Amino acid sequence: MSSGLTAANINEYGRFDELKNTVDKDKAKAYFEKLKGTTIPAFKVNISVHNLLQKFIIEDGFDIE
Repeated sequence: MSSGLTAANINEYGRFDELKNTVDKDKAKAYFEKLKGTTIPAFKVNISVHNLLQKFIIEDGFDIE
C-alpha cells in the first residue's frame, strides 16, 4: 500500500476525491457521532471523513475502533 503519498500529493489524478465520494455519509455520521458522543453537522462529518482517510492512507493503515 505504500506509494509515497503525502498530504501534498494525495489527490493526484483526483483519486482521493473519488475515494471520499464512495463513503456512505449516513454510516460515517453515525460512526463519528458514536465516537465523539455528540451530534455532528454534515460538513463536520465530511471533514472528519477526509482527515481519517488521509491519515489512514499516509500512515499505511491502522486499526479503527
